[in-house]
Parts: sequence; C-alpha cells; structure tokens
Amino acid sequence: MEGGGALLAPRPGNMAALRAAKKALRLEMKRKVAALSDAEKRRQTEAVSRRLIAHPKYQNCQRIAVFLSMSDEIQTEDIIKDVFQCGKECFIPRYKSGSNHMDMVKLGSAEEIHRLPLTSWSIRQPAEDGSLEEALTSAPWNKLKNWRK
Repeated sequence: MEGGGALLAPRPGNMAALRAAKKALRLEMKRKVAALSDAEKRRQTEAVSRRLIAHPKYQNCQRIAVFLSMSDEIQTEDIIKDVFQCGKECFIPRYKSGSNHMDMVKLGSAEEIHRLPLTSWSIRQPAEDGSLEEALTSAPWNKLKNWRK
C-alpha cells in the first residue's frame, strides 16, 4: 500500500491495551478542553463555523446533518441558523435509548431546538416516539426508481 501499511484490526490480546489507551486519550483531551477559557472556546467555535460556512461543499449542498453541541464542544447553533437562512434542510441526531442506533431527523427551524426535550446527557433531541423525516430514507436518490440497480 502506497504511503504506509494497511490498517490491521487489533488482535484479541491487544484489545485491552487499545481500550486503556483510548480511555487515557479521552481523559487527556477532557483535561485540555476543560483548561480552555470561555473566550478561547468561542474563538475556536467562530473559526470553525466561518471555515465550514465558506467551504464550497457546504455552499453547494442542500441537506446538512449537524450535531447539537454540548457545552464543552464546538457550538453548532450559528451553523444551524445559517443552514435555515440559506434555505437548506437541516438534520440532527436522534439516538435510540439502550442501543447504539442513531437516525438523522429533519429539524423544522433553528428555533425548534429550544423546544426539544433533554436527554440524560443534557443534549436536546427529538422524542423517540415522534415521526420525523429521516435523512437517509428521504434522500433524493431514494426517490429515484431503481436507484440501487
């Protein structure tokens, strides 16, 4: 393989070491994020938002999937507002309790975020029992006859 070797799955005996390394890395990153000032977090949020919104791929797409941020993450509210100001469709995650399944469901407006219920992680998301448009099943290519053939 050009530029390096192929990625290999860890051997069963190395899984414990891999989990421990990932746990240590997460703790280190959590410490670094906690050490950032609010002003620095805002600066980084603004820089990421500006760069994303200016990107040609963002400019050209009509459907955007974006996470709703927690307090210690890049804040996505300005990105979501821009999605609606540009007339794009916005999809946000909805996790299923007790599983690792996630759907990206359509958000009706940027203001709707503040009316969504909070999860146990204090993340706003649509209720599981709500019937909202899901990004993959409503994608334009799914509407084409025999698109998979």
